[in-house]
Amino acid sequence: MIETLKNWLEAQIAVGWLNNLILHMITIIILLVVGYILFLIGKYIILSLISKLISKTETNIDDLLIEHRIPHRVLQLIIFTLSHQINKSLFFSEAAIYKTNESILYILIIISIVSIFDALLNFSSTLFNQSKYAEKLPSKSLIQALKLILYFFGVIFILSVVLDKSPLFFISGLGALTAVLLIVFKDPLLGLVAGVQVSANNLIQIGDWIKTPSHNANGTVKDLTLTTLKVENWDQTISSIPMQTLISDSFKNWRQMGQSAGRRIKRSILIDANSIDFVNSELLDQLTQLPLLTNYLKDKQEELANYNSSDSAHSFKKTHIHRQLTNIGTFRAYCLEYLKNNPNVNSELTLIVRQLEPTEGGIPVEICTYSATTNWIAYESIQSDIFDHLYSIIHKFNLRVYQKPSGKDIQSIAKSS
Repeated sequence: MIETLKNWLEAQIAVGWLNNLILHMITIIILLVVGYILFLIGKYIILSLISKLISKTETNIDDLLIEHRIPHRVLQLIIFTLSHQINKSLFFSEAAIYKTNESILYILIIISIVSIFDALLNFSSTLFNQSKYAEKLPSKSLIQALKLILYFFGVIFILSVVLDKSPLFFISGLGALTAVLLIVFKDPLLGLVAGVQVSANNLIQIGDWIKTPSHNANGTVKDLTLTTLKVENWDQTISSIPMQTLISDSFKNWRQMGQSAGRRIKRSILIDANSIDFVNSELLDQLTQLPLLTNYLKDKQEELANYNSSDSAHSFKKTHIHRQLTNIGTFRAYCLEYLKNNPNVNSELTLIVRQLEPTEGGIPVEICTYSATTNWIAYESIQSDIFDHLYSIIHKFNLRVYQKPSGKDIQSIAKSS
């Protein structure tokens, strides 16, 4: 008798549980069917009408709205909101069913809201990248930072629905986890802060030529994210650089050079000290044949003649020493005139030809000037042409370029001895 009663009670419990399960499934199916009907109405009537209206406009902004599926996501939010109202109207008297459906619909509504704001951020990024300010201020890092904040609050609100707690409960509880989060997520947080600083101060833009010695990277910036910088090196390799190293370590950005009126040419010609001498009459006649030196030699000869005949040269006359032209000084004057008359040199910028301190490798004559273009290929060609010409004409000044003895020179010395 007792065993029979026990079996009957278990059967009743099982039937009641099964009935509740079937009832829950039926309510969910009803909501899904209603939501699907609303979706079909919105997709084939409302969205089709919106797409036709947008296709007739001339502006590109509404096309971007469709591209990022913002109307579709708004439609999803409307459907979930209407489903919530339907659930409230039909099943409010059934507390358990109503509460379960309400929690699911709240989660879907939160996800829809997050997806709408995510699409709006993508839309804003695309719109900004099409503007004239895109090259001056990279927006990708800022968009990613805003997305992190958006997802953070989305997770907080979903947890509050699942656990039936206020969102303030989770936000206030994060204070105790701050120390742990700082230790566990130290590198991502440092990258986040560095990415915001780089974007806010406009230190690096996509397309910039940068050089980071600490990571052996030298090339063009291809991608700039919140935590990582990708550089395409000149050997076609890709370097991935953490953003925090751009703040802690030094790097060189050539952007300003590319936007300027010229790129600097700075190189020295090493003159053999044994070839330096005064300009004699024979060399003077030879140098007079160079058109760029005609005015210089004429003015210089008059200046030296006036000085040597003046009272200020009296002390030099006693020792039979007077001022004379030198071949290295005349060569410097030629270099200066050559650069001034070179159309590939920007003579409006700094233009210096100077003699540096003697070294064991000879006496450096340094040329510091700027090309008329910042294009790398053209710049290298201009620089090479300038020094090709100067190396080729230097023998006309009876000067020699210093060069360490090679194997051929040693063989010649051995044969002559």
